[in-house]
Amino acid sequence: MERTPHPRKAVVLCAGEGTRLRPLTYDLPKPLVPVGGKPLLGWNLEVLAAADIEEVLINLHHKPEKIIAYVGDGSRFGISVHYSFEEELLGTAGALDRMRDRLTETFLVVYGDVVLDGFPLGELFAFHRERGGIGTVVLQETDRPEDCDVAELGPEGRIVAWHPAPGDFRYGKWGNAAVYVLGPRVLSYLPRGARWDFVRDLFPKVLEAGEALWGFISPVELLDIGTPERLEEARRRYGG
Repeated sequence: MERTPHPRKAVVLCAGEGTRLRPLTYDLPKPLVPVGGKPLLGWNLEVLAAADIEEVLINLHHKPEKIIAYVGDGSRFGISVHYSFEEELLGTAGALDRMRDRLTETFLVVYGDVVLDGFPLGELFAFHRERGGIGTVVLQETDRPEDCDVAELGPEGRIVAWHPAPGDFRYGKWGNAAVYVLGPRVLSYLPRGARWDFVRDLFPKVLEAGEALWGFISPVELLDIGTPERLEEARRRYGG
């Protein structure tokens, strides 16, 4: 069984235009939307630094200058930050294509609209070390399968199939929580220049090849701010 080190690098996906949050995101990148009195990206960088992540790679497209102005080189968060610019959106998985030279060890992927506060990254890393395999995907029980990607699990917790949104309960109740631990070998399944999504493109290719992709059931509810309703829910929990 493949053993993996504690991730020291993380990719935070920040390129999206946040269309469902307009007009709020016309002039503001979604990761900079305030939650609990500060931009969500600030919360998440603090959480990553506390989990001993040393380097964060951020992809940029919509209003990139605002994220750079806020984050800078990452030193005020206690981490090193590097940026990858996308003239055209490359997709959640396609974003990794331009980061290959830095992703040579096990790494974490976090979508830029997920609220990491309170999530036990240490438990996730320990789970991944124990199970091995090419990757671990954080899952959580969903009551809205029509609005999320659903992972179909085998009896031991190995992911056997993906059902992209809109889904339904026929394939189970485990929704993609948009946090992954991945080994660098996953990049061998990502074609150069591909505009790929993780769930629709990369993960099915990985499963087709017989790789072990595990599901980690989150012990806490992971919120995201992807829609006005979920942003309001996060603000009720953490403040405006």
